[in-house]
Amino acid sequence: MHHEKVSRKSEPASVSQQSNSHCFDATAKRNGFTIIELVIIIFILSVISVVAMSRFGSPNSFTGLVARDQIITLSRMAQQSAFGRSGVTMTFTPNVAGDQATIELSAVVSAASETLESVTVPISSLTINGDINDTDSCTTTTGAFGVTNGAPLNLRFGELGDLVASSGVAGGAGEGTVTSALRICINDDINYSVCIAPTGFAYAGDCDVDP
Repeated sequence: MHHEKVSRKSEPASVSQQSNSHCFDATAKRNGFTIIELVIIIFILSVISVVAMSRFGSPNSFTGLVARDQIITLSRMAQQSAFGRSGVTMTFTPNVAGDQATIELSAVVSAASETLESVTVPISSLTINGDINDTDSCTTTTGAFGVTNGAPLNLRFGELGDLVASSGVAGGAGEGTVTSALRICINDDINYSVCIAPTGFAYAGDCDVDP
């Protein structure tokens, strides 16, 4: 009888040890990664690195994307500001050195021009051309007129947010009434270029207009 009692008392200790051992094993498994999981993670990181390097491998890539996105952002802001009033203009003016450009959004208030927004973007090593009513891809046909300090790009918006007369690259045939599209070709690359519809909406890439 005495031995049976000892045996019964020792059983819970054994069960407790087994339970603790199982908990330790489960915790160890939860805190680690399997070989398959590590391989998958390394593969995903490799793919991301390749995509990032291909996109930003060229020194001009980042600069081109920044210029494109700022033009689109300020163009859409100008369009929104124009609803219900006239005299809203977005002007893209490179400096004399050609390494920076100012994008200015202005509006006529009480017969005087008032600056609503102004940003400066780097454009070093970028070639920027523009034209109106030509819907070819910039990779096929570059913009007809160079955007320079002496010939800035002007986008003029009407009360409906649409482009009105005298939009385009300043000077002669570079600006006029936009009937199909206004192109801004940056390095003649579709990834950096901008198209603006007659309705005033700006978007990246080629002009999505049926021939």
